[in-house]
Amino acid sequence: MLKRILKVGAGAVSVSLLAGTAAFAAPPPHHGVDEFTPTQDAVGSKLQDVQQQQRDQTLRSFFDRLNLRRSGRGAMNTADIGTTGLSAGDAALTEALSAWLSVNYNNAENDFPGIAYDADTYGVSVGLDYKVSDTVNVGAFLSYSNIDTETPFNGGGSDTDSFSVGPYVSVALSDIFSVDATVGYTFSQIDNRRLVLGVPVTGEQDASTWFGAVNLSATKWLDNNVGLTGRVGYSYSHSENDAYIDSTATPVAKTESDLGQLQVAGRVSYYTDGMLPYIGLTYVHDVERERIIAAPLPSDDRDEFIANAGVSFFGEGPISGGIDVSYNFGRDDTDGLGVGANISFTF
Repeated sequence: MLKRILKVGAGAVSVSLLAGTAAFAAPPPHHGVDEFTPTQDAVGSKLQDVQQQQRDQTLRSFFDRLNLRRSGRGAMNTADIGTTGLSAGDAALTEALSAWLSVNYNNAENDFPGIAYDADTYGVSVGLDYKVSDTVNVGAFLSYSNIDTETPFNGGGSDTDSFSVGPYVSVALSDIFSVDATVGYTFSQIDNRRLVLGVPVTGEQDASTWFGAVNLSATKWLDNNVGLTGRVGYSYSHSENDAYIDSTATPVAKTESDLGQLQVAGRVSYYTDGMLPYIGLTYVHDVERERIIAAPLPSDDRDEFIANAGVSFFGEGPISGGIDVSYNFGRDDTDGLGVGANISFTF
């Protein structure tokens, strides 16, 4: 009889402990964002924006220089820009092939009390570009990025490793107008973490993203070596974060998110002695954005501005490159800072 009582009692204790685990690991429905919320569920749609802009920026510096060189080829009255200057050491106008490398860092912060986070993104990309003709360039790129996110609302964060690959094409429609486009795929592995009633909860999650972007640019050189560039573009990405089971044996459901952004940009450049300093401003509007977590969330504002400045370098030989600094502002609760550098080698 005593053994039976002990056996029943042990079973009750076991059931009680399991119930207690389920109680703090599985929050009640419609609880909003709190310590029970898986980190990626709460901030994933915001980090999708960071990843999309970083992918766009990786190719943007290359396309902008390419468009400036193309438009400068006929500007013999502006210090022979494009025949002795911009085309001398940069990609694909003097040689058929160009290999390029880009590295960048971005920091994004959100100060909304219910879902504050701080995300640092480090990325590196390599690409190969081929000159099909004087007006057509095709290429492909491979990128790696790491996003380290800290989230005080649940005492946790996430660590995301991503690999992206895709082709691109750039076509000069005239001396002024050009169009570029890219499509690609990103595979990510996410390590989620949070504290629930002081207990660490972890879980590994796979994710995938299909993305694409298309831009129409117009570039004009003035007689004083000043280049004016305008651009309108659209970027879209669809992300799926797989379901997983966290360290408390609690299932976390699969999530999906979509992000479509319209961009309108302007840029002023000045060419002198193998250098091209520039400043620019981009307006971003979220045309399509899916929100996957109930309130509280940051403001649903869909508009943002990106200010950037930098300089491109053009040498006498096959090597050229540049650096760029950007600042994201205009959203109610989020801002960001980015730094990038790139180098290309023609052969």
